[in-house]
Amino acid sequence: MPHAILEYSDNILDDADYVHMFSRLHELLVETGGCRLQEIKSRVYRVDHYRVGDGNENNSFAHLTIRVKEGRPPEMLQRMGEAALSLLKEHYSLSLEKQRCDLTVEIHPMRQDSYFKISSAGN
Repeated sequence: MPHAILEYSDNILDDADYVHMFSRLHELLVETGGCRLQEIKSRVYRVDHYRVGDGNENNSFAHLTIRVKEGRPPEMLQRMGEAALSLLKEHYSLSLEKQRCDLTVEIHPMRQDSYFKISSAGN
């Protein structure tokens, strides 16, 4: 069920390998959050229109939202968030070094009574 949604400003300097990044993120979510690998869905969006702080063109950001079903203890959410932030730091190291760059992770527990899903029986 987990959904990982990464948004980043179009002025990020790093040419991140999102296939590799999401593969690592999925592993981290399994290890730290008890997530089932086959249920994790990730996507990435480059943001072309944004403003960071005073609008300086050297300001950049990457923000990862992770949505998981409610019920996980706060300590587990903390571990998930810290591991995800470390992963972002690794993948956006050039932007952190050369720009004013903010990396953020936000975890949203989703209510089970408001999440609906159909899965195929296929492989």
